[in-house]
Order: sequence, then structure tokens, then C-alpha cells
Amino acid sequence: MKQPLPSAPVVSLQERSFAGALEHLKGGREQQARELLERVVALSPISGITDEALFRLALLSTRDETGKVAAQAQSLLERLESEFPFSAWTRQAAPLAEYLAGVRVPRDRQKELKNLRDHNLSLSRDNRELRQTIERLKLLDIELDQKIKR
Repeated sequence: MKQPLPSAPVVSLQERSFAGALEHLKGGREQQARELLERVVALSPISGITDEALFRLALLSTRDETGKVAAQAQSLLERLESEFPFSAWTRQAAPLAEYLAGVRVPRDRQKELKNLRDHNLSLSRDNRELRQTIERLKLLDIELDQKIKR
């Protein structure tokens, strides 16, 4: 009588992708790791995998200085907190989320300041044009007065 073969543990696509991402991270291949982590977090959540993937992806997203990427990191951390409130990765992410929120305020103010400078420049141009128009009107008024007096 044949003995049944021991069944191999079923490894999900997420688990394989996550393991591959960790290997890429160890090897310093961040772009490949990012792609695999994005695949993991796009699928249905699995505690112990998706939460760590969200955390690691948020960390990778902070490497880029653009505001869009920082916003992406913050969004990933918010998702981590909402989907896995009791995860160890959520607790570890709290200081990073706080830091990103603090960084956003000066960046937003910097954008606001740039917009105000642009608006001020535009108003200065408009003001100069109005002064020139007023001077031309004054000259025309003087010419008209002189013609009327003749």
C-alpha cells in the first residue's frame, strides 16, 4: 500500500512576492522590491504579510524628495493603521507617520509662499500697467484741454 506523499504547505502569491521583495531589499535592489511590495499590498490583506509590506513600502517611498511620494508614504501608513490597528508594524510606523505629517506642513507653507510670490509679481505687473495707462490718460486729458482752449 502506498503512503500518501506529505503535502507541501501552500504558499500564496503574496507570500512568494513578499519573500522575493525581502531578498531584493537585502541585495539593495529597491526598485524590484518596491514592485513586489506594491503587488503584495494590491491583493487582499493578509495579517503578518500585508502589514509589513505596507510599512516597508512606505519606508521606500520616503526616499524620494517629491511631495507626491511623501504623500504616498503617508497614505500607505494611514492604510496600515486603519487595516492593521494592532500590528507591531503599525506601532513601529507611528513615529514615521508623525514625522511625515510634520514635514508636510513646512512643504505646504513653502508652496503657499511660492503661490503668493507669483501672485504678488502678477499684481506688480498689473499695477505698473495701470500707472502707465493713467499717465497716458493724463497726457490725453491735457491735450484735450489745450484743444478746447484754442
